Amino acid sequence: MKYIWQNYDAQKNFYIEEKPLSPYLEIGNVGGNKIGVNPVPRLYEIFAPLFENSMPKNEPLENCLLHYRAQIDLNSGVHLTSLLERKLDREICEGIFGAKARELYLSLPENERRIILIYLQRHEAAQGLKIFFFEAALQFFPQTKFYFYECEQKFLFCVPARKNLHNEKLMELLIFFLFDMGAAYEIFWNSHFGIIDDKETMQLDDFVIY
Repeated sequence: MKYIWQNYDAQKNFYIEEKPLSPYLEIGNVGGNKIGVNPVPRLYEIFAPLFENSMPKNEPLENCLLHYRAQIDLNSGVHLTSLLERKLDREICEGIFGAKARELYLSLPENERRIILIYLQRHEAAQGLKIFFFEAALQFFPQTKFYFYECEQKFLFCVPARKNLHNEKLMELLIFFLFDMGAAYEIFWNSHFGIIDDKETMQLDDFVIY
Protein backbone atom coordinates (compact mmCIF):
# COMPACT_ATOMS: atom_id res chain seq x y z
CA MET A 1 0.00 0.00 0.00
CA LYS A 2 1.16 3.55 -0.72
CA TYR A 3 0.59 6.40 1.71
CA ILE A 4 0.41 10.18 1.29
CA TRP A 5 3.72 10.67 3.12
CA GLN A 6 5.67 8.35 0.79
CA ASN A 7 7.75 10.24 -1.80
CA TYR A 8 6.12 13.40 -0.49
CA ASP A 9 6.19 16.38 -2.85
CA ALA A 10 4.76 19.68 -1.66
CA GLN A 11 4.14 20.69 -5.29
CA LYS A 12 1.69 17.85 -5.90
CA ASN A 13 -2.05 18.33 -5.54
CA PHE A 14 -4.03 15.88 -3.44
CA TYR A 15 -7.75 15.32 -3.90
CA ILE A 16 -10.25 12.89 -2.39
CA GLU A 17 -11.39 10.22 -4.80
CA GLU A 18 -15.16 9.80 -4.92
CA LYS A 19 -14.85 6.26 -6.31
CA PRO A 20 -11.56 4.74 -5.06
CA LEU A 21 -10.04 1.86 -6.99
CA SER A 22 -10.01 -0.20 -3.79
CA PRO A 23 -11.47 0.40 -0.30
CA TYR A 24 -8.12 -0.70 1.14
CA LEU A 25 -5.76 1.57 -0.83
CA GLU A 26 -4.89 5.04 0.45
CA ILE A 27 -3.27 6.18 -2.81
CA GLY A 28 -5.08 5.09 -5.94
CA ASN A 29 -5.18 7.31 -8.99
CA VAL A 30 -1.98 9.18 -9.84
CA GLY A 31 -2.06 11.36 -12.92
CA GLY A 32 0.43 14.09 -13.66
CA ASN A 33 0.47 16.58 -10.80
CA LYS A 34 -2.67 15.21 -9.13
CA ILE A 35 -2.84 12.37 -6.59
CA GLY A 36 -6.14 10.72 -5.70
CA VAL A 37 -6.52 9.77 -2.04
CA ASN A 38 -8.94 7.38 -0.39
CA PRO A 39 -9.31 8.58 3.23
CA VAL A 40 -11.34 5.61 4.47
CA PRO A 41 -8.54 3.20 5.53
CA ARG A 42 -6.65 5.67 7.76
CA LEU A 43 -7.96 9.23 7.54
CA TYR A 44 -11.73 8.89 7.72
CA GLU A 45 -12.10 10.63 11.09
CA ILE A 46 -10.49 13.76 9.65
CA PHE A 47 -12.66 13.90 6.53
CA ALA A 48 -15.90 12.44 7.90
CA PRO A 49 -17.44 15.92 8.52
CA LEU A 50 -17.05 16.71 4.83
CA PHE A 51 -19.11 13.66 3.95
CA GLU A 52 -21.69 13.81 6.72
CA ASN A 53 -22.63 17.46 6.14
CA SER A 54 -23.01 16.96 2.40
CA MET A 55 -20.65 19.84 1.74
CA PRO A 56 -19.88 20.66 -1.90
CA LYS A 57 -16.58 19.29 -3.13
CA ASN A 58 -13.75 21.66 -2.27
CA GLU A 59 -10.47 20.41 -3.77
CA PRO A 60 -8.31 23.32 -2.47
CA LEU A 61 -9.45 22.52 1.08
CA GLU A 62 -8.91 18.77 0.54
CA ASN A 63 -5.44 19.46 -0.84
CA CYS A 64 -4.52 21.67 2.11
CA LEU A 65 -5.74 19.14 4.71
CA LEU A 66 -4.01 16.20 3.03
CA HIS A 67 -0.69 18.06 2.78
CA TYR A 68 -1.00 19.00 6.43
CA ARG A 69 -1.67 15.38 7.39
CA ALA A 70 1.25 14.11 5.26
CA GLN A 71 3.62 16.49 7.04
CA ILE A 72 2.29 15.38 10.43
CA ASP A 73 3.02 11.77 9.41
CA LEU A 74 6.56 12.67 8.37
CA ASN A 75 7.28 14.69 11.51
CA SER A 76 5.90 11.98 13.80
CA GLY A 77 8.10 9.31 12.22
CA VAL A 78 5.29 7.29 10.69
CA HIS A 79 6.74 4.75 8.29
CA LEU A 80 5.60 1.71 6.38
CA THR A 81 7.06 -0.78 8.86
CA SER A 82 5.16 0.65 11.82
CA LEU A 83 1.91 0.68 9.84
CA LEU A 84 2.39 -2.97 8.88
CA GLU A 85 3.05 -3.85 12.51
CA ARG A 86 -0.17 -2.10 13.54
CA LYS A 87 -2.01 -4.05 10.86
CA LEU A 88 -0.61 -7.34 12.15
CA ASP A 89 -1.52 -6.39 15.72
CA ARG A 90 -5.09 -5.68 14.64
CA GLU A 91 -5.33 -8.94 12.69
CA ILE A 92 -4.05 -11.00 15.63
CA CYS A 93 -6.47 -9.32 18.04
CA GLU A 94 -9.35 -9.90 15.61
CA GLY A 95 -8.54 -13.62 15.56
CA ILE A 96 -7.44 -13.84 11.94
CA PHE A 97 -4.48 -16.01 13.01
CA GLY A 98 -6.77 -18.15 15.14
CA ALA A 99 -8.29 -18.02 18.60
CA LYS A 100 -5.30 -19.73 20.22
CA ALA A 101 -2.80 -17.25 18.79
CA ARG A 102 -5.02 -14.38 19.93
CA GLU A 103 -5.23 -15.79 23.46
CA LEU A 104 -1.48 -16.29 23.75
CA TYR A 105 -0.71 -12.89 22.24
CA LEU A 106 -3.04 -10.94 24.54
CA SER A 107 -1.65 -12.75 27.59
CA LEU A 108 1.77 -11.15 27.02
CA PRO A 109 2.82 -7.64 28.13
CA GLU A 110 2.87 -4.90 25.51
CA ASN A 111 6.68 -4.73 25.23
CA GLU A 112 6.87 -8.45 24.37
CA ARG A 113 4.02 -8.18 21.86
CA ARG A 114 5.93 -5.33 20.21
CA ILE A 115 9.03 -7.51 19.70
CA ILE A 116 6.91 -10.32 18.28
CA LEU A 117 5.30 -7.91 15.81
CA ILE A 118 8.73 -6.73 14.64
CA TYR A 119 9.82 -10.25 13.77
CA LEU A 120 6.45 -11.25 12.35
CA GLN A 121 6.54 -8.25 10.03
CA ARG A 122 10.07 -9.18 8.90
CA HIS A 123 8.94 -12.76 8.38
CA GLU A 124 6.04 -11.69 6.17
CA ALA A 125 8.21 -9.23 4.24
CA ALA A 126 10.66 -12.05 3.51
CA GLN A 127 7.73 -14.21 2.31
CA GLY A 128 8.99 -17.15 4.33
CA LEU A 129 12.39 -17.16 2.61
CA LYS A 130 14.17 -16.43 5.89
CA ILE A 131 13.50 -17.96 9.29
CA PHE A 132 13.37 -15.39 12.12
CA PHE A 133 12.47 -17.80 14.93
CA PHE A 134 16.03 -18.23 16.18
CA GLU A 135 16.69 -14.47 16.28
CA ALA A 136 13.40 -13.81 18.04
CA ALA A 137 13.95 -16.59 20.60
CA LEU A 138 17.36 -15.14 21.47
CA GLN A 139 15.75 -11.74 22.04
CA PHE A 140 13.63 -13.23 24.81
CA PHE A 141 15.92 -16.04 25.98
CA PRO A 142 19.58 -15.04 25.48
CA GLN A 143 22.16 -17.86 25.28
CA THR A 144 19.58 -20.36 24.09
CA LYS A 145 21.23 -23.23 22.20
CA PHE A 146 19.70 -24.77 19.08
CA TYR A 147 20.53 -28.23 17.75
CA PHE A 148 19.21 -30.48 15.04
CA TYR A 149 19.09 -34.18 15.99
CA GLU A 150 19.37 -35.99 12.67
CA CYS A 151 18.50 -39.44 14.02
CA GLU A 152 15.01 -38.29 14.94
CA GLN A 153 14.83 -35.38 12.48
CA LYS A 154 13.90 -32.82 15.08
CA PHE A 155 15.19 -29.63 16.65
CA LEU A 156 16.31 -29.43 20.25
CA PHE A 157 16.08 -26.11 22.08
CA CYS A 158 18.04 -25.65 25.31
CA VAL A 159 16.47 -22.61 26.92
CA PRO A 160 18.31 -21.18 29.97
CA ALA A 161 15.11 -19.98 31.62
CA ARG A 162 12.66 -21.31 34.17
CA LYS A 163 9.76 -23.34 32.85
CA ASN A 164 6.67 -21.40 33.87
CA LEU A 165 3.34 -20.50 32.30
CA HIS A 166 4.51 -17.17 30.90
CA ASN A 167 7.66 -18.57 29.27
CA GLU A 168 5.78 -21.53 27.85
CA LYS A 169 3.14 -19.25 26.30
CA LEU A 170 5.82 -16.98 24.87
CA MET A 171 7.75 -19.84 23.29
CA GLU A 172 4.56 -21.42 21.96
CA LEU A 173 3.63 -18.17 20.22
CA LEU A 174 7.12 -17.73 18.74
CA ILE A 175 6.97 -21.26 17.37
CA PHE A 176 3.48 -20.72 15.96
CA PHE A 177 4.37 -17.49 14.14
CA LEU A 178 7.99 -18.02 13.15
CA PHE A 179 9.04 -21.66 13.34
CA ASP A 180 7.60 -22.88 10.04
CA MET A 181 10.12 -25.52 9.02
CA GLY A 182 7.66 -28.39 9.33
CA ALA A 183 10.06 -30.15 11.69
CA ALA A 184 9.47 -31.60 15.13
CA TYR A 185 11.07 -30.00 18.17
CA GLU A 186 11.69 -30.54 21.88
CA ILE A 187 12.38 -27.89 24.51
CA PHE A 188 14.75 -28.34 27.45
CA TRP A 189 14.01 -25.70 30.07
CA ASN A 190 16.76 -24.49 32.38
CA SER A 191 18.86 -27.59 31.61
CA HIS A 192 21.20 -28.67 28.87
CA PHE A 193 21.41 -32.26 27.69
CA GLY A 194 24.82 -33.81 28.03
CA ILE A 195 26.99 -34.02 24.93
CA ILE A 196 29.73 -36.61 25.19
CA ASP A 197 33.25 -35.13 25.26
CA ASP A 198 31.81 -31.64 25.80
CA LYS A 199 32.86 -30.69 29.33
CA GLU A 200 30.64 -27.61 29.36
CA THR A 201 27.51 -29.75 29.01
CA MET A 202 28.62 -32.73 31.13
CA GLN A 203 28.58 -31.05 34.53
CA LEU A 204 27.16 -33.29 37.27
CA ASP A 205 23.67 -32.43 38.49
CA ASP A 206 23.41 -29.77 35.81
CA PHE A 207 22.34 -31.65 32.68
CA VAL A 208 19.67 -34.04 31.50
CA ILE A 209 20.17 -37.31 29.65
CA TYR A 210 18.80 -37.46 26.14
